[in-house]
Amino acid sequence: MQTSPGSVHHQQDWLELRPQRKPDYRLEQLDDELLLYHPNENQIVYMNQTVSMVWGLCDGKRSVKKMIELLGKAYPEAAASIPSDVLKTLDALLEAGCIEINREAGP
Repeated sequence: MQTSPGSVHHQQDWLELRPQRKPDYRLEQLDDELLLYHPNENQIVYMNQTVSMVWGLCDGKRSVKKMIELLGKAYPEAAASIPSDVLKTLDALLEAGCIEINREAGP
């Protein structure tokens, strides 16, 4: 079951949500910028390295909690800000229409 766009962290069970990239979006590097776009839509999302990493973890199988854990292990010096950064990033990607939320349990 997919949820409609809205704020990820306002969902009651937000840690268990499983964000998934929408099909056909492409992540491209142009000079020093990362751009996320859909070839059939007129929207481009400018991304930094953090947004790009979160985007890459949105596979519909990993929960938000697991994404936070993985990034916390990879970047222990930033562990305190990672939950907030992940939620803000997911909210922005959801608002831009680049991801959807999968509520069904993963493997």
